[in-house]
Parts: sequence; structure tokens; C-alpha cells
Amino acid sequence: MSAILEQVFPSRIEATLLLRSESGEGDVDALKGAAHSIRKAADAFGRAPAAKLWFSLAEAIECVRFLEDWKRALLSGEADSDRLLRAAAARAKVMADSAGNTVFEQGLVEALSKIGEELTLDDVAPIRKRISEIPMPVAMCSDPEPTIPDWARSHHRDREPKKEDLAVAFLEFSINGQPAAEIQWLPSRQTHDLEISIKVSRWPDDAERLHLTPVSIEPESTFDLPTFVFDRPKGEAPFLFKQRGRMVLHAPQSLSAHPYEFIYAAEFSPLGSEQPVIVAGQRILRLDGADHSQNPITGYPAVDRKILDLREKLRLEPRIAESEVLASLPLLAAFGNLAGQSVQDARYPTQIDEATFQKDVRQFLRQHPNIGVDLEEQAYATGGRTDLSYRGVRIELKSEQRRNLRPDDCKKFAEQAASYAVGTNRLIAFLCVLDCSPKSTPPFPVEDGLLIIPVETKSAPVYVITFLIQGGIPKPSSFS
Repeated sequence: MSAILEQVFPSRIEATLLLRSESGEGDVDALKGAAHSIRKAADAFGRAPAAKLWFSLAEAIECVRFLEDWKRALLSGEADSDRLLRAAAARAKVMADSAGNTVFEQGLVEALSKIGEELTLDDVAPIRKRISEIPMPVAMCSDPEPTIPDWARSHHRDREPKKEDLAVAFLEFSINGQPAAEIQWLPSRQTHDLEISIKVSRWPDDAERLHLTPVSIEPESTFDLPTFVFDRPKGEAPFLFKQRGRMVLHAPQSLSAHPYEFIYAAEFSPLGSEQPVIVAGQRILRLDGADHSQNPITGYPAVDRKILDLREKLRLEPRIAESEVLASLPLLAAFGNLAGQSVQDARYPTQIDEATFQKDVRQFLRQHPNIGVDLEEQAYATGGRTDLSYRGVRIELKSEQRRNLRPDDCKKFAEQAASYAVGTNRLIAFLCVLDCSPKSTPPFPVEDGLLIIPVETKSAPVYVITFLIQGGIPKPSSFS
């Protein structure tokens, strides 16, 4: 056992404050980030009883997320907004079926019991408040799976499992022979192999088959995922299974779209068999179906992959509003392309000062149709004037003419960019640093010059998206 309270409890505090706050713009993504943090905390507890309580809390927050998304869709007149309400009700039912008899779990069940067809917009805030008020036991230590010595293994196998041990643990998803990532990029309109490896802790006496079925709020026309069926095994528990199926994502996604999310629900048949089946481990499959081979972001594949990685990191930060992330995406694409051009075409062969660099960047950004007229110059913020600004996102430009820079060297410029962001109530700023100093070595990979630098403030960190633009690149013939 090891003490992990200090490691996991901040996510509980953050989730409670979020649930008690008034819903607003970006709340859906903030709730999603909070649920993700709570779920990671649950994983850290291992087999300790607290793990189930934290998993239940994560599911409750996910239900609230769907409710807030339902409110947004209903008020903006989106078609079939009730699908989000139905998804919240379905997840609440799954959680209620698997909940234990603890005061905390039953409190969550009671708080979510009002979700249904009769729910009104005014009912969502009381549900949030009620969940935040339920006392949660303070668990101090994790309980990882122990390693059983050889002399005890036969005795361990002979023990009869308890009835409450009925569970399916997902060991892993594999896609096209490779372990699935937390967010798996998958080309759309292509057939892919989806392999699932599971461990069943106990098989009920009256059950003949185990069904694993994908559940999602995504439109059914956008995907085909397999349902896995396993017949009653022979031998002693635990039972290990592996099966492969085919899957297709029919619709590619835009850069601003969230990944597809799927949950595999487990159920024994016939339906009169012992239920429910608790699903643990890798429970959610997140798939990004954007086809960047046909619709590239920057024209540089390695830079595109880095931009997608940075985008997901920003989305997982619960304090950042989705509107702020969306406003940053055109800048990510434009600066990524500029970084690629700077190396491929040696765009900045000689030393230039900051004013000249700013003029060139301004002209370059104006040429992008997604930016154009929304680009401002010398916008006022925090008692100073920013170099450039796009829809409230501040852009700070620097030019280094003497000293060779590496990506980490840009940290010394980040606080100025963060200060401009704070002055306009933003948590994202951009920093573009041109290193046009003379060089005697080859350039480093373009994507290595893209990074996020967090700058700590009294209330919350500001995330400075940084591009190190390489200039002064020597000709390849100079190395021969």
C-alpha cells in the first residue's frame, strides 16, 4: 500500500468547485476534463474500495456533462438535442445498476434519479449542486494488485470467489495490431481491425454468453463497431478472452471537432442471468477520424500530428473554455505552416529585427482566410500593447539575432505573453520566436519547435503556445 491522498484529492476539490459554479460557456469541456481527472485518480487506487467510489463520481460528472450539453443544444436550436438527454439517462442507469450500498454511491444514484423525459432546464443546476454536497469518504492509500508467491498460488486458485466479484476487466484495446492510445487517430472510410483482450473474474452459473456492445451518443450512421460475444468457458476463473472484429468510421472530422467516444457495455445472457457486470480498466475508446492526408492542417504531416497532440492537451484542461481553444486552432495551423516554410524554403536567411519580423508575420497571417480581418495589431492589454491579436488571443513576437536557441530557451519570453493573456481574461497566449542568428549546424525537426509553456499565476496557469521559427539556416552544401 502507498499513500496517494495528496496526489489525487486536488482533482476531487476541483470537481466539487466546478459542480458548484454556475454553468456557462466552456462548462461542457470543463466537466469532461474533471471526469477524466477523477477517473485517473480511481485508477491510482487500484483494488482499494475507494476506486469504485471515484469511478462512480466520474460517471456522475459525465452525466452532468451530457445534461449541460443538452441545455446548450436545446437553447441553440440544434436538431435532436434530446439524444444528449437520453445518453445522460442511460449512463445514470448503468451507474445505478452497478452502484454499491455505500452512502456516497446511493447519494449519487438519488441525485441522478430525476434525469428523464420530464426533466427541465431548471432541474440541471440542483442536480449539480446535490452531487457536490454528497460526503465522500477520504481514502488515504492505494491497494495495487499483489504479487502472489509460488507457494500460495494453488491455495489462491482454490478459493471460491465472492458473489460481488462479478466483473469484466478490459486489459487492452488493440487497433490494427497496436495498443490503442488514449486518443487514437484512425483514418476514416477504411476498414480497421479492433481486437479486445479481457479478463472475467467470475462466470455466473446460469449465464451462457457474455456480450460486449458499443455505446455512444454519436449518430449511428457515422460508425460501425463490432459487438463481441463470448461463450461459456471451461476451467477455473479468472477467464481470459481475446477476439477481433472490424470497425469503420464513416465520417471524417474537422480540426475543431472532438474525438468520437465509445464505451463497451458488458452483459450476460440470457437476461435472467446475474447482472450487472462491472466494467473496469480501459473502458472508453476515443477515436479521431480526421483525414489529414486529404485535408492537411499545415502541409507538414509531423507538424499536423504535433498540433493535434497540443489541441487535446488544451481540451483536457478544465479551466480553458472551448471557445478559446477553437479561436487558437487557426493560429496553430498558420504558425505551423510558417515554421515548416522557414525550414523548407529558408524563409529567413539573414538577421532581421523584431519590427521587420512582425510586419512579415502580420502579412502572412492576413493571407489566411480563416484569420484575415480578425487579426489586430497593437491591441491594448495589461497596460501595454500586444504585437498581434486574433479574436482576443494575444500573440507576442520576438527576434533573436545573436544567440542560437533551443525550444526550452523560449521560456524566458513566455511571461510577457502570459501577462497579455491575463489582462484580457484569457488562459491561452501565443509566442512566436524567430531565431535568425548565424548557424553552423543543421536545423532540428520542425515539430520540435512547437510546445506549450505553462506560466503559473496566483489563480491558474496560463498556457503559452510557443513556436520557435528557425532562420539563419546554412545551405546543405556548406557541410560538404
